[in-house]
Amino acid sequence: MHRPPAQLSGAALERAASCLEEAFPDCRQGAFFLQFGPGFEIEGLFSAAPACLPLSALPGMPQQHTPDRLQPRLLWGPCQDIHILVLQGHRHLSEGLGLYPCLLPLAAAWKLGLHRQIFIDSCISLQAELKTGNWTLLTDFLNGYSGSPLDGLAELLPEPYPDLSNVLAQELNSELVNALDTVGISPKLCTYQAQPGFHICTRAEAELARSHGAEILGSDLVMEIITAHAFGCQVAAMALVGAQNTGPAGRRIQRQEILETCRFCSHDFLRGLAIALNNIAGQSSPPLQANLPAANADELLRESITFKSDKKHSLQPLFRP
Repeated sequence: MHRPPAQLSGAALERAASCLEEAFPDCRQGAFFLQFGPGFEIEGLFSAAPACLPLSALPGMPQQHTPDRLQPRLLWGPCQDIHILVLQGHRHLSEGLGLYPCLLPLAAAWKLGLHRQIFIDSCISLQAELKTGNWTLLTDFLNGYSGSPLDGLAELLPEPYPDLSNVLAQELNSELVNALDTVGISPKLCTYQAQPGFHICTRAEAELARSHGAEILGSDLVMEIITAHAFGCQVAAMALVGAQNTGPAGRRIQRQEILETCRFCSHDFLRGLAIALNNIAGQSSPPLQANLPAANADELLRESITFKSDKKHSLQPLFRP
């Protein structure tokens, strides 16, 4: 008999949080929850060997491999001076298993007090200037799915009608830009659209997304971003361009090439990410207020902006021609 998908609930969060605490006894002391999509190498983010727990060990989680033939896993360990909880690989809504396996890890991390959450995945570029191997930082997004991840979650939310107009935390974004610049990575600030299904988008779908204002396209990230923000977390998201869909002359896109690009581009990114995490965690309260320019993502792309932080954490934009 077919079972209905599990539902996220207070009881489910308690069970998942207890499971994580049993595997990682001091996980309530963590500074961040990070979620990496398939393909990325992440061990270089840790300064010592992390503890590991299969994602399937959490209550109600599916046991089968993902469509990329992976078994997602949770890792807990030190990143320089802080401790982080990392999900390597994740479940996808397009697997047809419902939202529960997609949202339970971040929700359990939130339950344990990990209220800074960063999501990293791959994407398809819709702009000629965004090349394969370029990093992007999300400043806004479009939900191409038919529903919201918050449907039915009102009892779990601090506020039943969360404001998504500033869902991606500028203070996290600015620190990520600063730190990645030190390792030679200049992420482009972009609008992302999530599209249902595992297929690579058609040319018409790519053109429709462009007409809606999207510069990059993927099948994940949005459900997690909305939910983490609604729980009250500080949220940031980055996407690596794995391929381009910029016109009728484009070459055929293969999933394996996207995964290989993720692996190839992981090393320097992890070095910059570790710097950003430790800089953010070391800040005193109140958190840094970033001076990200008030502009649309397409304007920011043309200006190629980076930021520099002084010793007092005040940010000054540096405009590079």
